[in-house]
Amino acid sequence: MKMMIVDDEKGIVDGLHKMIGRYVPECEMIGAAYNGLDGFRLILERQPDIVITDIRMPQADGLEMIRMLKDEACHAQFILLSGYAEFEYARKGMQLGVQFYINKPVEEEELQNCVYKVMEIIRSERAKQQEVYNLKLQVHNRMVESAFRDHMDAGGDNLPRKKDIITEIKEYVSEHYSEPISLADLSARFFINPYYLSQLFKQKTGETYLSYLAQTRINKAKELLIRTDLKVYEICQRVGYSDTQHFARLFEKLTGCKPSEYRKNPLRQ
Repeated sequence: MKMMIVDDEKGIVDGLHKMIGRYVPECEMIGAAYNGLDGFRLILERQPDIVITDIRMPQADGLEMIRMLKDEACHAQFILLSGYAEFEYARKGMQLGVQFYINKPVEEEELQNCVYKVMEIIRSERAKQQEVYNLKLQVHNRMVESAFRDHMDAGGDNLPRKKDIITEIKEYVSEHYSEPISLADLSARFFINPYYLSQLFKQKTGETYLSYLAQTRINKAKELLIRTDLKVYEICQRVGYSDTQHFARLFEKLTGCKPSEYRKNPLRQ
């Protein structure tokens, strides 16, 4: 499985890297970041299975980073790393779906046990997804066979050509961009393995699904900024984001200006 570490202390990142290599060789380390914003960007780009992240970091803390990634339908499992064993952090982490914590200084056995538990959860989820996928595929195949028989019984000899799967997905995203639509959701809807879908989408479009979803949402936000008087936070919610600050940063990253600036002079952007 692929893993990333996000911590503002290089010594901790290097130490964890060595311990993972020694005690959890099944994990492949695919990158590290030293603040929450860089972690957010790198995780979206490389899509690891597991992320070990510190809580207190500059620019964006670990919890804020996780919240932004959840808005992007990120499927990674997170392990929180902190020297501050405070209930408030644990409570906020649980609200974000984080189940595992490791206290500093990190003990090898605790790290190993925690990572193996997370890996087991991931394997179990993948097995369930595959089971659901197989079941839906069987139903889908029966429906196709039934439709084909009905068509032939009716004397038809020209079946309509099925759209390219990526075209269908793009159309679906265009209609449902305001909803939390992850790769797992799409794979279940379109009867395709999520990991194959991720690779196919990148191959066909030249960008990741998460990048495409983000660009689609920002394009819709641009339309709302021009055509409506909605507040920025209202537009943020309409296009599928819950964090206004994250939305504003993403908007500026993709357009080169803040939402308020775009609304004042869209033709210059």
